[in-house]
Amino acid sequence: MARYTIWDKVSPVITPIGEVLTAEQWKARYPVAGVESIKVVCAGGEINGAFFGTLNQMKEMYAKNGCDFSACVSDEDYLDAIEAFEDEMNKPSSEPTAEERQATALEAIATGATSETTAAMDALLNGEG
Repeated sequence: MARYTIWDKVSPVITPIGEVLTAEQWKARYPVAGVESIKVVCAGGEINGAFFGTLNQMKEMYAKNGCDFSACVSDEDYLDAIEAFEDEMNKPSSEPTAEERQATALEAIATGATSETTAAMDALLNGEG
């Protein structure tokens, strides 16, 4: 299911709290939705009132953040590109965290520790160096 879709300005809108609003009630809540020249973006799926935005504003905001729209032709292409961009931004990193890098470095130091290097580290840590 797509995360976003273009609202047709006539279908009912269902909000996350279970409200079922007519198109006119939705336009009263968000007057910009009644402007004919503005394409309204809503959430995909049955609970379409979980998101409200405008297509041109979304395109501008995502382009500024680096989203590539060069292959986009249709409104759906733009929404698909935005969704893919969000997915990429929110993808878990496979890079080790700072804590993991520190633990690895400390393990490497401990593995190669000798009485000489331990004494040198103690001196450095205790301000004797």
